[in-house]
Amino acid sequence: MKRILLIGNSPLPEENTTARPAAGLRTWQFLKGLASGGARFQIRMVTIDMPECRGEEAGATEAGKSYEHFLISKNDPDLSRKLQRLHDEFHPDVIVSVNTYPSYIAAGLRSLAPLWSDLNGWIMAEAQAQAFKMGSNDYLSHYFAMEKRVVEAADKLSAVSRVQAAALLGELGAFGRLNKESFGYKFVEHVPNGTEWLEGESAATSAPERMASVPKDAFVLLWVGGYNTWVDEVTLFKGVSEAMTQCPDLYFVSTGGEIAGLDGQTFAKFKKMIDESAWRERFIFLGWVETGAMPAIYARAQAGINVDRRCVETLTGARNRINEMMKFGLPVITTRGSEIAEEIERVGAGLCVKSGDHDGLTAAIAKIYSAELKEYSRRGVEYIRAECNYKVTLAPLLEWLENPRPAPDRGVNAGLGGAAKARMLWRYLRENGFKKSFQKFLQKVKG
Repeated sequence: MKRILLIGNSPLPEENTTARPAAGLRTWQFLKGLASGGARFQIRMVTIDMPECRGEEAGATEAGKSYEHFLISKNDPDLSRKLQRLHDEFHPDVIVSVNTYPSYIAAGLRSLAPLWSDLNGWIMAEAQAQAFKMGSNDYLSHYFAMEKRVVEAADKLSAVSRVQAAALLGELGAFGRLNKESFGYKFVEHVPNGTEWLEGESAATSAPERMASVPKDAFVLLWVGGYNTWVDEVTLFKGVSEAMTQCPDLYFVSTGGEIAGLDGQTFAKFKKMIDESAWRERFIFLGWVETGAMPAIYARAQAGINVDRRCVETLTGARNRINEMMKFGLPVITTRGSEIAEEIERVGAGLCVKSGDHDGLTAAIAKIYSAELKEYSRRGVEYIRAECNYKVTLAPLLEWLENPRPAPDRGVNAGLGGAAKARMLWRYLRENGFKKSFQKFLQKVKG
């Protein structure tokens, strides 16, 4: 039995919290995928808790189920020390870290165990989007330091998209890890977002009272979650507003809102445009609602919508909201760019439009509004069940766990700085001789 130390984030989706963060969903995906290994694994999970998602600090310890679960608040000044103690007590055979910040903390552990780090989205692309919205590059160095520490320490890496996997290979090369020792070694695996039903999800609480303002015969276009830095709020507003002129029963219903500490501008700008619009009564904002209310909201909706900017984050990232919409049988209208948008087009689970094309977005909404939706719904649900279940998406990790090993270049300092240049010069002199080398040097100077 392999002892696995799983380090991720909470709240987890099984908790009825006011927010359902992507980091918690990703942690749950890895937990459930590992749990599918049954008696082969003994799992100790430590989650770095995000108290802003639950409205209170967390720090209690859970035990039971098929795994141990320890929570440490991200605000705890002794976070690293407590994690090291939990590691030392457990003596793990393998460490699996999920999401960038937990992976950053895991990379600092004193451990001989092989480390698999899942980078759920490319943080440098997220940092670029944030810098654009803030009008400042001040935080880029902070995110770069996190990414560099993880990429230099991990024995295996996983990415949420194939484009991000390619970006990670570039970073591995830039940090000197594509060397003679690692030649032929597969450093990076593709692990797309997983989505499955939770127990009790169908027997959830009722929709929020604000939904009562939506007429019973309305066509509900649903937005789910935060308005992050890569959301194109202008195209979203123009596309939906124009569709409302053509579709008399169309209502836009949104959960979520601004993302505290990351982006308050996008949602504020979107709301300002709506407040000044003739259609403001048909935009319904529910705010951050408890997880238990979400199934009732999905059941009331006819279609889901996602609108992204054309940027590096869109190309490299994922969209949990799209997976969730398909899971609940909603046809999806989305801009192109992300890997999951390509999947929507491939399986026919919705309609895709060009980023920034508000006329195209309007046309897609109008088409869905007047279409028979059963086939879109069926294809989306089938895609989630067949290709997004936890065991399928975690197959690369489960295969690696059959025989986990440190990366072949662990402990090797290939060095790409001044010392490496000095070694290269010395090697050149030895192989070519001083006289010949000096003659070539003079030719370059004269040339």
